Amino acid sequence: MHQSGAKELKMTLENKFNAVRTLLEEHNKAVQELSPNPGQPLGGNPPPAGHVDIEYFFASLKAIGATTEDRAKQLRYEDILTCFGGTGSVTLPLLLAKDIAKIFRGNVSTKSESPSRPVSAKKADRMTPKELVEAFDPENADNTVGKRLQSIAKGQSFIVYLEGRLVDVESTYKLLMELKQGYPGRQFYTINEEIKPVYKIGELPDNFAEENPLYPGRPLRPDGTCDQTGRSWEGVPLCVRQLIRVAIGNNSVSIEKAHDWMDLAVQSDAMKMIRTRHHKASIEFDRLEKTGDLPTLKVILNSKGGAGNPRRPFDQGRKVDVKRPEIKRQPNPFYENWQCPPTYKNLFKPQIYTTPDYYKCNDGGWYAENTTNTWRKDNE
Repeated sequence: MHQSGAKELKMTLENKFNAVRTLLEEHNKAVQELSPNPGQPLGGNPPPAGHVDIEYFFASLKAIGATTEDRAKQLRYEDILTCFGGTGSVTLPLLLAKDIAKIFRGNVSTKSESPSRPVSAKKADRMTPKELVEAFDPENADNTVGKRLQSIAKGQSFIVYLEGRLVDVESTYKLLMELKQGYPGRQFYTINEEIKPVYKIGELPDNFAEENPLYPGRPLRPDGTCDQTGRSWEGVPLCVRQLIRVAIGNNSVSIEKAHDWMDLAVQSDAMKMIRTRHHKASIEFDRLEKTGDLPTLKVILNSKGGAGNPRRPFDQGRKVDVKRPEIKRQPNPFYENWQCPPTYKNLFKPQIYTTPDYYKCNDGGWYAENTTNTWRKDNE
């Protein structure tokens, strides 16, 4: 009976491993299809960004103790993230880790997926330090859990993040217990040979978002939507986005041009079409790719002190002010040092230079209305 039960448990764990393997294989296939050369096998080339080394993943999973059904059920997605190793991407596959955690828990619907109810002050007072750390929401540090942790830490740093704003529960709990024992807070903490900064309650690490390829410095929405055109970049490979950025440089484009670029970006052969139309950008893209200097297309949403001073580029809701090549009407702030052509000495007095009757051109010259006569600073 005991042997039969053990065999059943073993088979259950094997089935879950097989399900995870299938999930990872589907993920790698999707990553390969979205790579710059989807039709070519990997061969001797390095795998595309986001590719998961499946054998390394399972070896790491077993190394942390996921060798029995009961222990595998306890796996959190934070634990699973540590098993991926290098994926060739700047971001760990968080959503993939959550799906794997669901498989090991044995069901799809769990209590953690339903909206969590706020913890009352009475309940927070009864919670252990470990429970407080597990319930802590770094982006809502003013709630009862955050206040309780603040009282324990006495304003010292103890929070460690795994990726983005994902709290490393084990490391954070360890540093919190050090504070309780009277040790001073740390500034840095090492996890798997990686040095991590340690934060106080209310401090947040930089939060990165995908950058809009057509509007430098502006983030895309979480679903990839551009706040200027209302269209989504979801599904457009990173290499296509990078090539578009190289083509336009650091200049924003008009809404009309943005729609033209997006019409091109969503084509199945977008990379080939853009290279054909923009030869210089194609050559520059290849050069930057070889030196590892392609634009990352990542922007920071919040500073490290983000709880108090968030950088929120959508707050003002203004359209991008596109720089146009035509002449713009501007007052002349340097009229004291500028000299009119002799012909106009009696017509134009210095104070008139500040009126809107003059235009400044892109070459730095100033033009009188209805004339083509220019004048510059005396020292030019």
